[in-house]
Amino acid sequence: MYRSSSPPQGKRKRLRAGFSTGTAMVAAARAALRLCRDGSVPERVAVRLPNDCFISIKMEAGGTGKKSCWVSVIKDAGDDPDVTHRAELRVALKVFCSPATGGTSQVQQQLGGEMPGGSRATVCLVAGEGIGVVTKPGLPVAVGEPAVNPVPRRMLCRNLVEELTGGRWLGCEQLGWSDLFTWKPPESPHILLPLTGLPESLKDLLLQLEVQVPNGRALAKRTLNPRLGILGGISILGTTGLVKPFSHEAYEETIESALSVAASNGCREVVLSTGGKSERLAQNYLPNMPPEAFIQIADFYAFSLQAARRMNFQGVVHSVFFGKLVKMAYGHAYTHAHKAALDLCLIARVAAEKGYDEFFCTMLREANTARHALEMLLNRAAFEVISQLAELALSNSRRITENTMTIRVILFNYDGTPLVDISS
Repeated sequence: MYRSSSPPQGKRKRLRAGFSTGTAMVAAARAALRLCRDGSVPERVAVRLPNDCFISIKMEAGGTGKKSCWVSVIKDAGDDPDVTHRAELRVALKVFCSPATGGTSQVQQQLGGEMPGGSRATVCLVAGEGIGVVTKPGLPVAVGEPAVNPVPRRMLCRNLVEELTGGRWLGCEQLGWSDLFTWKPPESPHILLPLTGLPESLKDLLLQLEVQVPNGRALAKRTLNPRLGILGGISILGTTGLVKPFSHEAYEETIESALSVAASNGCREVVLSTGGKSERLAQNYLPNMPPEAFIQIADFYAFSLQAARRMNFQGVVHSVFFGKLVKMAYGHAYTHAHKAALDLCLIARVAAEKGYDEFFCTMLREANTARHALEMLLNRAAFEVISQLAELALSNSRRITENTMTIRVILFNYDGTPLVDISS
């Protein structure tokens, strides 16, 4: 990272990566085990990531109760504009264990035998305060389960096994355990996960881990969780364990999840908007469309169309303003200004093809913004130019989807009135 407060001209400051909510959960869980064993909260804990590298995570706080303990971590998203940045994530741990007798333990009886993979040891992962619960199909987590994605689940189990098998662990007596016969499934949404690879002395072990984000409900309102059917809080996410600044991958995953939810709820057509305002206008304009059909795609124009095609949707509706429409008409796959600077030459060229005078075309080409150009077109009642640009955008969408679905383009004026509504 550059030492100066401003980077040298021509160079951009290197952005700092962070870690995911999944990594924060795993770090707090490992630390809680050590607190249970040693009686003190470790300052830092190393978490094994899916790529087998380790990351050191600082603990924020911790405490003990009657046969239980908790540890918290402050989520650090680095320079990514993540709504969970600086959020506190807690893991509360309760340990249940009984001597390995060769018989069937109480927990095995309740679960109907061994866990998958021949394991008797189990993690009961509980959705605590501020953790969402899945209520709609189409996500990688089943309806009714805590919104903890598959990769963080696997990370958690692997790290717990590693924590229990490495170092000074001798058996359940170190953990301040309660007998398995006293364990009852929690009333809160939970999922049971197998712990494989533990020594015989820890085979009859159940770790009940309740994940909490104290302000998770408030944070979730700033995410797409409510629309995806994840209610009550945030999701525990992460495919690599790390957060890349301004990650395209993360937004693409969100778009794919939203499309999957739409498909699982019977939507055969989806409405792709570039932001909240264009989406609200489309919702008012298309009142009969189900809420799951409306998906914000930001600048991911081509990616969203390709994803919709892969999921076999029958149609796509674009809800856009003029600036994005012009970029779609150009065929830009990604429409952010950093990648696709707004070029108004296409507007001027279409106007010239429609017979408008050179002076007017020059004014369009030299307009300050797309909005300015649109104002000039509307003042001249040049609706055929606006319609032609929408036709070009529609044609590019058909090309990207290889003519496999119907395409509809709805262009809204900046005051919210519809200007163009065309379909293929």
